[in-house]
Amino acid sequence: MKIRGLITAMVTPMRDGKVDELATKRLVNHLIEKGIHGLFILGTNGEFFSLSDNEKVNFVQIVVDEVAGRVPVFAGAGGIATSQVIDLSNKFANLGVDAVSVITPYLIKLSQSELIEHYTVIANKIKVPMILYNIPQNTGINIELTTFEQLIKHPNIIGIKDSSGDIKQLENFIKINDRNDFSVLVGSDSKMLQAFELGADGAVSATSNFLTNTDLDIYKSFKEGDRNKARKLQDSIEPFRKILKYASIPSVLKYSMSFKGIDVGKPRNPIQDVEPQYFQEINKILMSYLRKEEI
Repeated sequence: MKIRGLITAMVTPMRDGKVDELATKRLVNHLIEKGIHGLFILGTNGEFFSLSDNEKVNFVQIVVDEVAGRVPVFAGAGGIATSQVIDLSNKFANLGVDAVSVITPYLIKLSQSELIEHYTVIANKIKVPMILYNIPQNTGINIELTTFEQLIKHPNIIGIKDSSGDIKQLENFIKINDRNDFSVLVGSDSKMLQAFELGADGAVSATSNFLTNTDLDIYKSFKEGDRNKARKLQDSIEPFRKILKYASIPSVLKYSMSFKGIDVGKPRNPIQDVEPQYFQEINKILMSYLRKEEI
């Protein structure tokens, strides 16, 4: 499998603190109808950290069934314990995901040799391809270049989502990649165009839940060779990215979706709703996008 294009890091719709099946189906269909190239579920913006394994399995089942093969589905199966990741990944495999994403372990500070062992054991024992997920500012562990050089040799590891924001590191990942079936994906929305210009295969984008048209057009304009348009579009997402920082992830993103008329509910504790003091500025920014073309 070669992963390409603009992939949405999908939020997890909830109602009354539980996964909302109907809202999930509506969101899946909305994104696919817009033309998104894949769905990345149970990531950071998908609140994987607050869901039980049973809830994750049920959510994956809902999404895979609703997608029905129209686009690839990549599901986050990462955790701290190697055995736990293997178990959850194989459950996802049985449900029909195209690949699992495995974030670096968090809370504990692993050495790079331990990280290589962790990923290698998982890749050897799961029944589905694996995507590495690097977000060191959240986990405290970075996938170093020497580690990447080792892991890319494993045939069951088919990609990396790099959300480090370190564009030089991303460029080195791209240079090291000598496989036709391995994808380097940028996970920092502010770096999408820059990453495409360096040779990244695609982007896993949280802003594309709301700015679906714009983010898709960044990729499309780049592929068509219209760099000026792509740059303008890339710059245009910055006001939205700014307001996302007014609360913990994914509070503002979920609020924005509901503002747009796509009710995905509220985040689960400990994430809180957006504080009222920010409503005026957030609403102003959101309305500016809706007036343009994000309707």
